[in-house]
Amino acid sequence: MRTPHLLASACAASSPADRYHHAELAVWEELTQSVAEHPRLWASPEEGAMVLAEEIDELWDEIRGNRVGLARSEAVQVGAMALRFIADLYEPAHGQDRYRAAAAAQHDAVSAVGPRGRSVASSHEAFGFLKLEFDALWSAIRFDEPARPVAARVAAMAVRFIAETASAPARLEAVAR
Repeated sequence: MRTPHLLASACAASSPADRYHHAELAVWEELTQSVAEHPRLWASPEEGAMVLAEEIDELWDEIRGNRVGLARSEAVQVGAMALRFIADLYEPAHGQDRYRAAAAAQHDAVSAVGPRGRSVASSHEAFGFLKLEFDALWSAIRFDEPARPVAARVAAMAVRFIAETASAPARLEAVAR
């Protein structure tokens, strides 16, 4: 995890909008560093989904160990890989534009994932919603359905995980922009 300062900001931010903004910035920073290190990652949606599954498994390991700070770091990686999934496999734009388009799709999906109108109750609940979105992504790939919007939902739930775990309850409407 290369963005601890952004995660600390997300935890310390008093307003829900700031927590979400810092969470999105942490995912973006992880994404841009990943792109710099590995310009092209995947050859197929199946390969991308399995890389994403590995990140989700690492997140679950941290949650089971009750290491919420490390779990939030893993959620940043999940979010970044979900954005790469969109950009590398489904986005026709070139350069940074395809990553910006993926990030915009993630931002638009935040209010559509997780529990409606309330923050997640725990890292376990947040993981359950994230896993639900990943399972929908795998199903879309398996049955040759559109996977791009579902990957945006995975990234969005990762942002909610980062912004809402280990922070005070907040109403979701406050962060919808």
